[in-house]
Amino acid sequence: MECYISATCCAARLVRTRVTCRDFMRALVAYMFAVLAVCAGLWFGYFAENDVAGKESSRRSSKTPVILARVVDAPFSSTLAALGTAVANESVRLTANRSDLVKAIHFSDGQHVEKDALLLEMETGEEQSRLAESKALLTEREAAHRRAVELQAQGISPNSEVQQALAQMHAAKARVATLEVTIRDHSVRAPFAGVLGLRRISVGSLLQSSTVITTLDDLSVMKVDFTIPETWLSSVRVGQPVRALSDAWPGKTFTGKVTAIDTRLDSSTRSATIRAIVNNPDLMLRPGMLLKVDVDRGEAPSRQVPEDAVVQKGEKHFVFVVGADNVARQTDVTVGRRRVGRVEVLGGLEKGQRVVVDGLVRVRDGTEVEVVAVRDGDKK
Repeated sequence: MECYISATCCAARLVRTRVTCRDFMRALVAYMFAVLAVCAGLWFGYFAENDVAGKESSRRSSKTPVILARVVDAPFSSTLAALGTAVANESVRLTANRSDLVKAIHFSDGQHVEKDALLLEMETGEEQSRLAESKALLTEREAAHRRAVELQAQGISPNSEVQQALAQMHAAKARVATLEVTIRDHSVRAPFAGVLGLRRISVGSLLQSSTVITTLDDLSVMKVDFTIPETWLSSVRVGQPVRALSDAWPGKTFTGKVTAIDTRLDSSTRSATIRAIVNNPDLMLRPGMLLKVDVDRGEAPSRQVPEDAVVQKGEKHFVFVVGADNVARQTDVTVGRRRVGRVEVLGGLEKGQRVVVDGLVRVRDGTEVEVVAVRDGDKK
């Protein structure tokens, strides 16, 4: 009986153990499924988020970053540049009218002289002797004429003798005047005020009429002659301001104005010669200098864009205009004058439009761009 009871108790404990294991296995399986579900949710959520971020990043990275600038109306100051040669206001090579020995020199190298200043004298001994003789003869002829007039008044001398005496007196006067001019030609005087060059003769030299004694230049102002193409003729007028620069005086600007435009053009080069007068303070400019001349054409309002915005393809020019939708559109333009950093636009753009100035290499017509900044404006 006791054995039966013991066996019964063992069987009951075994049944309870099997029930407990079965419940544990069910709970373990449910827990594992729950863990797998959470992991799968996290997995799919992670990749879905990354896929959306990747698409957004890819969409953003496809935009071309650019910098824009606005089309503006502003004064455009333009100049015509040319090369010119400095010429003295008045310039002459001094020579003698007669051939004789040099008696005296009254100037030194580089001296400033006034008009009619005596510069040189030549020997005039022979001419002075002939002049004295001619004056004596003139005195005699004048006396003869007076006597003939008196005799005619008394009725003694005919009118023909009076006329003959008068003619002889006039001839003597002409002889005296000729010798005075000859003696005056044996001296050299300054024809105008200016600066003398180097002396090229000495006292005692036999001076020929072709011998250059020295040079005389009026350097108070300088003439500048330069040429321009015939296409510029409409842009140059008398009285227009000019600026001249010389490599001999870096940083120094010489101002003046146009005084004359040649009436004829060079048929071989189709260019016109322009003459301007420029100031010459302290006599810094010298004849023969090469000068860079800028003719100021004045300022006038015009439509402009930065030089970096204009793209040239063959003979055509275009820019990329960016509207409110941030899409770049290629627009043909007609360009005019240029200066450093700016280009005049004659047609194709309106004031206030935005054009691409940086990032042009990657920009194509119709592509969406990312505006990084607007030049002379706020960053976007």
